[in-house]
Amino acid sequence: MWTLFYYELRHMLRDISQLLVVALLIPLLLTPFVGNSFQKALRQSEALQSGTFFVAVVGPRSPEIRAQLPQFGKFKEIALTGSASEALRDNLVDCFITVEDEADLSPPAEWRLEPLATRSRLAGTPRLTVHYNQSRERSQRAQIALTEGVERYLNRTRDRYLSGLGVQPEQLYQVRTNNLASRRQEQAQLMASLVPIVLIFVLFGTGSVTALDAIAGERERGSLATLLVSALDRRTIAAAKWLTVVVISLLFGLPQLLGLLWNMRGLGGSSLALLAPASWFCLLFFSMLLCLQVSAILLWISARSSTFKQAQLLYMPGLLVTGALAAVSWMQALPLRSVVVLVPVSGLSLALRDSLLEDFSPWLILAAAASLFWTLFILRSVANSLTLDLMDKPHSDIPVEQMRQSLGGDILWYYALAGALMVVVPGNVPMLSGLRGQVALIQTMMLLLPLVLLRVYRQPLRPSLRWRNTSLRNWAICLLAAPLMHLCANSVAIISSWLLPMSEETVRQMTQLLLPKDASQLELFFLIAVCPAFCEEMAFRGGLLHALQQPLERLRPSWRTCVLVGLTFGVFHFSVQRILPTAVIGSLLTYVALVTGSIWPCMVLHLINNALAVFLSSLEIDYAHLPGWGWVAAWIVLLYLLRRLAQTAPP
Repeated sequence: MWTLFYYELRHMLRDISQLLVVALLIPLLLTPFVGNSFQKALRQSEALQSGTFFVAVVGPRSPEIRAQLPQFGKFKEIALTGSASEALRDNLVDCFITVEDEADLSPPAEWRLEPLATRSRLAGTPRLTVHYNQSRERSQRAQIALTEGVERYLNRTRDRYLSGLGVQPEQLYQVRTNNLASRRQEQAQLMASLVPIVLIFVLFGTGSVTALDAIAGERERGSLATLLVSALDRRTIAAAKWLTVVVISLLFGLPQLLGLLWNMRGLGGSSLALLAPASWFCLLFFSMLLCLQVSAILLWISARSSTFKQAQLLYMPGLLVTGALAAVSWMQALPLRSVVVLVPVSGLSLALRDSLLEDFSPWLILAAAASLFWTLFILRSVANSLTLDLMDKPHSDIPVEQMRQSLGGDILWYYALAGALMVVVPGNVPMLSGLRGQVALIQTMMLLLPLVLLRVYRQPLRPSLRWRNTSLRNWAICLLAAPLMHLCANSVAIISSWLLPMSEETVRQMTQLLLPKDASQLELFFLIAVCPAFCEEMAFRGGLLHALQQPLERLRPSWRTCVLVGLTFGVFHFSVQRILPTAVIGSLLTYVALVTGSIWPCMVLHLINNALAVFLSSLEIDYAHLPGWGWVAAWIVLLYLLRRLAQTAPP
């Protein structure tokens, strides 16, 4: 293995001048622009982010402010069981307000709303203090939104209450801010969110110089055949090529990282110099693990490609998917002590975040173990893919079936690219950032993507999308199973909340963002129930299922296909908290589509499930109060009904 590794490394470095230009010089020249792009993206996200902030109001005169709180902006008060400072520290609230009486000390000079005319408060005027944590992005924005909301309220009440009094409106209330986070904590929090994503982009860029050509290029040139017919074991070949990718990634990635940190020192890069030795050790250790895993992913992309050109085409979807997995570092409310620690890339991203924040726990050990497991698992898959061609799959002499098999090998990459666009586009186009804009964009892409792919790969439209009816018996069973499916999905959602512990306020905020108050029930029914039921079923139980199913599944459904389609369906909901319940629903709907041979029952089940979610959410029903035997009974009856579906012969 070491001989092959030495040969691969020498072969890679044979044209050192070209390698230095492509992998080092050009990225270093682009580094200042990348740093400026990060700063611009942060400013844009601050301007575009909106939502409901959770606050607490404490003090003897808090009822007066509580009555005016809805006029300040989108704020919701949270009832506290402990102190407000502890709630802010535990992320239960975004900020809290203390309302002080008139007997308190006179205001300091730095207060923003200090009375300009009298330099003292009017009699009976309360004093507001907004307490927040600037190391948390939401807390900082909540403070800004609350302060600005008070100022707007004062301006609105000026003509009504102070007309003719000759007094400035700023004398009505006095507002000051109190940042409980140090400057170092603010910078560390920002770097903890940025570092995992920056590492992914740097490692993908430098590692691809070697990885894409290591297997796909040699397979196309025929030089891979020489290695495969030699005495070398496939795992030895995969390990040697992987080590080459790792060395090149480290050799040319480290200067780029140093350049990025230098250009991003204003954003918080200088805070790394203040890290404790233990944090530095963990940071370097988990960065190395991330390098090993990314190198394995790049080599897997090359091994799954028949030509170098195809590997280049698959590179961008692979980068976007891996970057999305690393983006969990931005979710400040998502702890490492959750099931995410076992997810490839995501677990390392959270471990890097906690290392930078000096939040050490035994879960870091589990993250490292899971990372090594996934790296070895990917390398084993690479070794199994080391063949002269990728035509080891069952082959058909029918042209339409040949094209379907080709679509099955490519469709997940197309869906990954479409998913990345669904995430990136709304963040850069303000009119698409709301519920209506996102539904218009995502559902349109869901509808067009399978139609375009089926046309490009020359698949018959109606049979591929299962545009056919089923028996009355199957329709009756599906209608009976629809409310049970909704209950069972919520039981999985409760389990997901145990595996992914997030504060109740965070979950409430996600629900409020999903169901805005300014939309009517009829509009919500159309946006959340009707559109997804038609468009998403076309994408997943139509085009995706047609491409992935095996010929034998026309007679007997396979649980592997059901799980794969269901998991893809869950990932496309772009919410860590919703992946598991939506994946379960997607798997059940895929089973229904395979058994009935029709997409229409899936659309009806999907519509009823989402419609129940819209309707029952307005009633504020808490599913957690349902006893355990009720969940078990719902699952038993649902599985019994699905087993009673009559198998429909393929067309």
